[in-house]
Amino acid sequence: MSLDFNKGGSRYGRTTKRKKTNMILNILIGVVFIFIVVLASSLFFGKNDPATDNENQLATGEQELSETEENEAEKDSVEAAPTDEEEAESEEAEESAEKDAEEEKEKEKEEEKEEESNEADDSETEVSENSDDPNVIKTMTNPGWGPVGTSQSEPHTSVYDQGHVDWNEKLKAVEAATRLSSGDYTLIFLGNGGSEHSSVASIKDKSTGENFKVYLEWVTNKGWKPTKVEQVKSL
Repeated sequence: MSLDFNKGGSRYGRTTKRKKTNMILNILIGVVFIFIVVLASSLFFGKNDPATDNENQLATGEQELSETEENEAEKDSVEAAPTDEEEAESEEAEESAEKDAEEEKEKEKEEEKEEESNEADDSETEVSENSDDPNVIKTMTNPGWGPVGTSQSEPHTSVYDQGHVDWNEKLKAVEAATRLSSGDYTLIFLGNGGSEHSSVASIKDKSTGENFKVYLEWVTNKGWKPTKVEQVKSL
């Protein structure tokens, strides 16, 4: 009986080759499996690493804080910087305040001058309480009284029509002598004082109830001038 070495050798070679192929495949599968495991572990543990999360949160918080501070600084800068309209209003307010202060000073000066003038008039006013007329309480004269001025031309004609320029100038002289404004007294009578160039007015002081008679005379080209004021018991 003869042996077939070729046939047996061929089967052995195929078996050996198949084992080598299986071993290489197993090795490759193992390498791939290990790679997958390593990759998955890296992704999983890296994603859930507290230190990494804390660092990321800290970095994010610092960035947000920095942005907030920058925004607040910009907002404060915008709010602090006055607009053109605000600057104009501020300048107008300052000018108005300066104007008011100047007007107040002028007013104070005028009041001081008026007080000085009144004091001078008081010092010059002569008062007499002796009268033959029982209705007269006292009589006042003042050499400082002068014509109040006029816009009328000569020859002058005395007019007793209410609202006429001559009527108004007579009342101006009455107020100069008594120091009462038009709203402080009630005019009872204004008429002829005995001649074309003389007049007399009867008034009542609203605040005190006192009665006065004011005597006037016309000064050529200068207007009406108070000559005497009588405080009387009745009008």
